Amino acid sequence: MLKKKSVRVILGLAVAAVALTGALASAAWLTSGTGSGSAKADTAKTLTLGDASSSAVAQLYPGAKGDLKVKVTNPNSFPVQLTSIAGNGAITSDKGSACDTTTGVTYTAPSDVSSATYKFAAGETKTLSLTDAVAMSNASDDTCQGATFTVPVKILAASAA
Repeated sequence: MLKKKSVRVILGLAVAAVALTGALASAAWLTSGTGSGSAKADTAKTLTLGDASSSAVAQLYPGAKGDLKVKVTNPNSFPVQLTSIAGNGAITSDKGSACDTTTGVTYTAPSDVSSATYKFAAGETKTLSLTDAVAMSNASDDTCQGATFTVPVKILAASAA
C-alpha cells in the first residue's frame, strides 16, 4: 500500500503534468500584419457598328416611315447600356448623287434607350431594329426607288454591371 506522502507526490506530479500540457497547447504565437493589396481597372473599348444592310426591309416610300437596322458589338469584358443613338452626318444611298442630293430621308433617334433591348452583355453583338426611326418625304428623288440608305449614327453607352 502506498503511503499518504507517496500519493500526494504522485497527485502533485499528475497535476503539474496536466498544467504543463495545457500551457504548451496554448503557447501558440499570435501575429498580425498590415499592408496594401492591388486591383486594376479595365479600359473601356469603343463599341463597333457593323453592316446591317442585309437585315433592312423595304419600307420607305414618299410619306412613309421605316425601321433602321443597327448592328452593334460590345467588345468590352463588362455589360453596357446604350444611352443614346444620335444622327451623325448626311444620309446617303447606294443609288448615287441624284438620290444622295435629295434623299428626302430623315432620322429620328429613339426617345427611350433605357430598356433591356439596348443592353449588351460582355462581348455581345446584336442587330437593333429602331422602329419608325427613318422617314422619307415627298422631296425624295425618283432615283431613290429601291435604294438602300446609309444613316450615320453615333452611339453612347455606360457600363451596366
